[in-house]
Amino acid sequence: MAVREFTDSRGIDWRVWAVTPAHLHPITRGEDYMTDLQDGWLVFESEGEKRRLEAPYPADWESYGIPQLEALCGRASPVVWRRSHVAGDQRATVSDRIERGVVNDAQARRTFVSPRGREWLVRVHECLDRQGRDQKVLRFTSGDVVMEMNEWPDDWHSASVGQFAMMLLDANPPRRLPSGAGPQRRREDREEEKSRSK
Repeated sequence: MAVREFTDSRGIDWRVWAVTPAHLHPITRGEDYMTDLQDGWLVFESEGEKRRLEAPYPADWESYGIPQLEALCGRASPVVWRRSHVAGDQRATVSDRIERGVVNDAQARRTFVSPRGREWLVRVHECLDRQGRDQKVLRFTSGDVVMEMNEWPDDWHSASVGQFAMMLLDANPPRRLPSGAGPQRRREDREEEKSRSK
């Protein structure tokens, strides 16, 4: 089971994975509140939003490029949390618990604490390179710090803390746009602004 992470055209990082009928307990699958989800769904999750695309969804979604994944995400319904105790809330709670279990079982992410005591999250992330082509990187994040590697060992899942720390030393901050293709500041710009404001 794949868990994919990608950056969409608006710069939002998403994680997507499938919940299949095999992940559902037969009793849960038969509950009235799971009617729309009993055949499975795709989960799209960003920092500020969660969406679900009910089955049937494309069986080959794991091979989709970023624009295709973004289109699927656009078709998915936003998950809305309510505070009342109705069947919709029960479904939301149960499906959220199932989704977390699927992601944990996939072991698509690792965490480690660096020798300096900072906790890092490590996972494969998909984005567009400077030419607009799909690219996979091994992404390390800690708070608002992001570092990426273009090449990494296949067995990164089983790396030790020391090995992760060494990989992190070889990682670089992400840079997507070619020079001059986006808003970039230069030190001279700040000096010009200061002289204009005087």
